[in-house]
Amino acid sequence: MSSPQVRTLKLTIAYDGTAYHGWQVQPGAVTVQETLESAARRFCGESFRFSASGRTDAGVHAWGQVASWPYAGKLSPEKIRAAFNALLPYDIRVRRVEEMAADFHARMAARSKTYLYVIDNAPVANPLLRRFTWHIRQPLDLNALRQASLRLVGTHDFLSFKAADGESRTSERTIFQARWRRRGALLLFFVKGDGFLKNMVRVMVGTLTECGRGKLHPSAMTRILDARDRAAAGLTAPASGLILRSVDYS
Repeated sequence: MSSPQVRTLKLTIAYDGTAYHGWQVQPGAVTVQETLESAARRFCGESFRFSASGRTDAGVHAWGQVASWPYAGKLSPEKIRAAFNALLPYDIRVRRVEEMAADFHARMAARSKTYLYVIDNAPVANPLLRRFTWHIRQPLDLNALRQASLRLVGTHDFLSFKAADGESRTSERTIFQARWRRRGALLLFFVKGDGFLKNMVRVMVGTLTECGRGKLHPSAMTRILDARDRAAAGLTAPASGLILRSVDYS
């Protein structure tokens, strides 16, 4: 009797990361990866590891996290999605399941990622958005934020924006786009790059807000990059405002 054909599946996943200790499986901690894999075992009976496009830290959210999975069962992509969403908690959803070429790998094939950071810049915090924003009461200068973020675009050594305990072969990354938009009281920061160091976006946002408050001139971002020293940058913005928006494979 022949073995079932293995299909490489691409899962696009959304989650509210508030209750999770990040994406990656960790001993003694509830993670998004563990929760997804547990659901998969229940409907297909296999033990395996998803390969994700990258880790998200504790409390960070996702709209477009991507994972690849060599699946040996017979269910269609539509039925796999339905099975996941019937078994998962409501703060994790599998949005799409697609069949891919056999050599597809969610992390290795990724060309770029886009993160969104959301700041609630109203005088009084919106309690309905508290899980997905960072509330800053003081009005931020949008023009200063935009001018400062332009200094981050390009290929740079982002060591100043990496968490002290972050592990990476190199701290050089390329930022393709860094832009701010205002939606009422919300300030939205979109940043697209070929990869990100641990806490990199959160440290960038924390430092940029110092420019928005008038404590730093936008030109200071160049000096901070050149310092290659975490102590030169600003605070780490809270995880609650950060969302992995999308992963690009083309």
